[in-house]
Amino acid sequence: MASSSPRLLRGPNVKNRATAGFTLIEMLISLAILVIVTGAVFQQINSMQKKSASEAVNVDLTQQSREFINQTVRDLHMAGFPGPGMYSSPVVRPSLVANGLVRVSSTEILMEGDVNNDGAVESVDIAYVASDPNDPNCPCIRRSAQPKIDADSFSQPTNLFYTETQQVFPPGTGAGQSGENLFSYYDQNGNPVDLSTYADISTPQGSANLATIKTIKINLSMLTNQRDPQTGNFVRTSMSASSRLGY
Repeated sequence: MASSSPRLLRGPNVKNRATAGFTLIEMLISLAILVIVTGAVFQQINSMQKKSASEAVNVDLTQQSREFINQTVRDLHMAGFPGPGMYSSPVVRPSLVANGLVRVSSTEILMEGDVNNDGAVESVDIAYVASDPNDPNCPCIRRSAQPKIDADSFSQPTNLFYTETQQVFPPGTGAGQSGENLFSYYDQNGNPVDLSTYADISTPQGSANLATIKTIKINLSMLTNQRDPQTGNFVRTSMSASSRLGY
């Protein structure tokens, strides 16, 4: 009798492991890992977008602050030029002479000088405006300049056009204020000048008092109505500078 080789018997329910699919548990684990990785990626993207938006707001505020500071420093450097000493006495035309500081306070500077370097004297007013019903961007600071006419320094025309620094945080040392005055005044020794009285040139005492001012410090704080996407706080920036008067 011929012998037959043995055969491997397979039941109908035995499957080849190589062709088997993923189990439900394996699919759930893979899906969970995918969700975690995707969530981490989108979290980083969201963080970068918030940081970019925050930087854009800060850059805008810083640019506005720097423009105001630079313009004010340039104006103050030209205050009092050309002065009466450059002309024979008496001066026939007052419009040719710059009186320098005319009126000052912690929130305003009224001055005269050749701020455009064109040989003509300008009357320049830089003032903080707490509110304006027609301007939602106030508190703000407005700067106006107009050619001086042959009249006294307090009778110069008002220029309807001005540049405006918007969203200014109220200056001062009281509650709800920035903690510093917009303008601070110092004599040649660095001592604060008392401006509680005689703060303009309308009197001899006032002229003498303003003549002692040699340095003006500018403190600007700005606060937007936009919230920082990262911190959730309103965006604020501060900048300061000092200007030495040349007259």
